[in-house]
Amino acid sequence: MNAPTLTYDGLISLSPCADELKRVVRRLGGPEKWNGKQITAAQARDAGISFDSILWAASALARDDKDIDRRLRLWMADCAARVLHIYEKTETSTAPREAIIAARQYARGEIEAAARAARAAARAAEAARDAVRDAAGAAEAAAWAAGDAAEDAAWSAAEDAARDAVRDARNAAWAAGDAAWAAEERWQFDRLIARLSDDEPEDWPLPDRNAERSAA
Repeated sequence: MNAPTLTYDGLISLSPCADELKRVVRRLGGPEKWNGKQITAAQARDAGISFDSILWAASALARDDKDIDRRLRLWMADCAARVLHIYEKTETSTAPREAIIAARQYARGEIEAAARAARAAARAAEAARDAVRDAAGAAEAAAWAAGDAAEDAAWSAAEDAARDAVRDARNAAWAAGDAAWAAEERWQFDRLIARLSDDEPEDWPLPDRNAERSAA
């Protein structure tokens, strides 16, 4: 599918924060230059638009756009899959792994009952959140971009669960140091842009569970 785009009028319709709107419009050359043009997420990042702003806009658009909603669900599942190995080094529950699989199936319309995916993701996220924090030794650190965007969009329990997984990925990296936290955020930003592009990436692979257990 073609990459999602946003016009100046489209951004205005989302009712963004006035100060952030000014910054974004200024980065994109002002309303005269941007007005009438379709801007992709990749073009926005190249112009200097922040991770938080792009994620906020995508989350707002996802409320009425099924394709963007699908892309964001898959992005959050990728973020969770990337840190699943931390959990599975010490824990035996398969709930987090099953939740990632269910979230991807739900995003692609492969699960008929939405409630089934939501319940599985919610249960798994609760277990994964605690285990990942313990394994990483992370204190309470917020992933403001993913958390605030998902809350503002008032997503379902499945999205809330995926949002928590994104936050846990950042918390785990944060515990290892500022440099690791920043690297994790850069990866998430890169992955978000890839998910919002014409050529979407393959799902981030789930770790080999047996290998993780052996390494532990």
